[in-house]
Amino acid sequence: MDNEELLEALESVANFMRGMQFDQRIPSDAREALRERAMDLDDLVEKYQDA
Repeated sequence: MDNEELLEALESVANFMRGMQFDQRIPSDAREALRERAMDLDDLVEKYQDA
């Protein structure tokens, strides 16, 4: 797996987590944690795409 594939996989995970934050069956604090971690992954991906 090269760096581009890894970044795409991380971006996919972030999108999955972002989608989960809308699931009302998940407690609100967990949904907020999912949103924050997805944003952390977005920042990481952006950092390495710009490098």
